[in-house]
Parts: sequence; structure tokens; C-alpha cells
Amino acid sequence: MGLIATVMGWVMYLFYQIIPSYGICIILFSITVKLLTLPATYKMQVNQARQSLLAPKLEKLRKSYANNQQRLQEEQNKLFQAEGINQTAGCLGSILTMILILGVYQVVMRPLTYVLRIGSEQITEATNLLSDWLTTQNITEKYLSSRPELIILKYLKTNPDVFSSIPGFNEKLANFNNHFLGFDLAGVPSLHPENGWSFTALMLVLLPVISAVIQLITTFVTQNHSKKSNPAAPQMGAMNLMLYLSPLFTIWIGMSVPAGLSFYWLANGVISLVVQLMLYRYLSGERLLKINEREKQKQLAKGPTWMQRMMEQSAQMQAEQNGNRSDSNRTRYTDGDDGMSRKERAEYEKTLIEAARKRAALKYGDAVPEDTKSDEQ
Repeated sequence: MGLIATVMGWVMYLFYQIIPSYGICIILFSITVKLLTLPATYKMQVNQARQSLLAPKLEKLRKSYANNQQRLQEEQNKLFQAEGINQTAGCLGSILTMILILGVYQVVMRPLTYVLRIGSEQITEATNLLSDWLTTQNITEKYLSSRPELIILKYLKTNPDVFSSIPGFNEKLANFNNHFLGFDLAGVPSLHPENGWSFTALMLVLLPVISAVIQLITTFVTQNHSKKSNPAAPQMGAMNLMLYLSPLFTIWIGMSVPAGLSFYWLANGVISLVVQLMLYRYLSGERLLKINEREKQKQLAKGPTWMQRMMEQSAQMQAEQNGNRSDSNRTRYTDGDDGMSRKERAEYEKTLIEAARKRAALKYGDAVPEDTKSDEQ
């Protein structure tokens, strides 16, 4: 994560040189991240919109193979392959977003390093000076070892003389604007603030809550759109539960980290919600039909995706384990699933057993059994 944090730190530094406001830098940075991940986000939304067009066909398959999940997966895979739909499209955007969050965490935790470009030697010296001063003052600062740069910012405002022996250190930090609309982005929320409930302390606690509310709104919008576009789709209970629980995790994490990370989540959440609503509006009506046809032809030209190939191989292996011929895609189905009568199915099962016996005989050097059909004739 160090490399990612370094690159992101340089981006934040460049923004800060243009607009010396930590809060505005985080907003600009959120917009930059969203622009970088927009192609993957667009691809994922297109993929979901195209799948919604197949809702009637998918519902028909679910009813036809309600008692045979293996066959259902095979037929769904065939349908997606025939329609040129890549089920993994857009996953890269989600992975990239998670990686970037870890990078943002590093930048927020170490603003002196990444935003103000202060050397590690000076930061270490400032940390040692502050530790000695806290000892002489009988003050316990439990976060000094884990968040030294944020604690330095905290005591610099009230006790700048502690760092006066470091040449130019106070001057570099004097104009660092880490407040935005009442939020102290270098501060950490607390339900028991040291100096009582001030406006700043209240805003620090509200920030994770506001971030969670935006996340919850996004979840409602997503669920509502999914129900409208594909009302017959099965509801993923566990996944839906996680979507509604994640805002609680946002509050829990936000209460234990610097406010800058929650502010990034807030800015990113608002931007993501706006982009999502715009994409929902864009990917609709006749435009969606045209995009679907274009993407279908493009994907068919590429051939099956790696996931589709893996599913085909898995189905083939399962078929072989059930005793099917290697050149057949047929598996053992329940009554009515394959359109065969009982007599036809009995003959088919008999053929499978004979083929399995012959393969076993050839494998172990035994006599090959005669074809019972020939005997009957």
C-alpha cells in the first residue's frame, strides 16, 4: 500500500499547492478517483442493465429447472454466452476502489508526510520532543505511537514552543488548513471529548453518521432500481443484509480513525450516488437496446469469457462423474427436465451404464462386455 499512498499523496500535494484547503483537496481527490474508476463503473452498470433485459428468459429457466440447480446454472451460462454477457465485467472497479481506500487511509493518517512533504527525520524528532514534553506534563497520549503526525498537529496549535528547536518546522505547519465547514479533518471522533462538547467535537461525531446515511440512501436507490428493472430476480437475503449493515460498519470504523477518512467516504458517496443516478437514466429505453446489441456483437467476437469456460469445464467434469460420454453435454435430470419419456430415459441410462462398463474394462484390462442391445436383437 506504500506505493499507492505515495502516488495518492503526490496528487493530494499538487491539489494542496493549488488550493490550500485539506477538505477541498479531499473533494478534488474523490472526483479524480471517480473519474479513474468511471470506465469500470460504466462497464459494470451496462452489464447489469443488459442482464435485466434477459429477466423474462431467466425467469423461464428458473421455473423449468427449479429442481435441478446444476442444469439451471448450465442453461444460464449458455444464455449469457449466447447473448454475449460477461458476468465479471466491472469487478475491477470494485477491487480498485477497495485498494484506493487503503491508500487514502495512509494519506489521511500521515498528512505531514504526504501533503506537506515534511521529511521523516523531522517528524521523528518532533515526535520525540512531544513525547518528552508530555512526560514532563504528566499527560498520557495513547495515540502518539500510532498516529504521531495527527497528535503533532493537535499540540502544535496550543503548544508550538515544543517544536521550536526544529528549524522551519512550525513555519511549515502554521498555514496547514485541516478544517473544512467545521470539520477538523485531522481529529478523531469521540463520544467523550477531552474538552467537552464543542462545535468541532459534535461535527467530528456527525461526520461518520452522515457518511453512513449517504451509503444507506445509495443502497435504497440501488435496491429500488433492481426491483423495477428485474422484479422476478431472486432476492439475495444475505447480500441485502450486508448492504444494510455496512453503514453501521462505516460509523464504527469512522469513530476510530481520523475524520479525513470519513470525509473522503462522504465525498465519494455523494459523487458515486450522482454518477449512479445519471447512469441509470442514461442506460434506459432505446439507448439501452442499442448498447446491448453493440456489446453483444463485441463480446461474441471475443468468444467465451474465462468464467464461462470454467463453468463449461466444471459441467463437463460433473457429467463425466455421472457416467456421461465425454462428447455429450447431457447429465442425469429429474423427470421432465430433459423432455424425454420414461422409456427413452431408461434406454439412455442403460446406454450410459454400458459405456461406463466398457471404459472400466479397457482401463483395467478386463474383457470388454458385449453390447446388450445386440444380444436382445
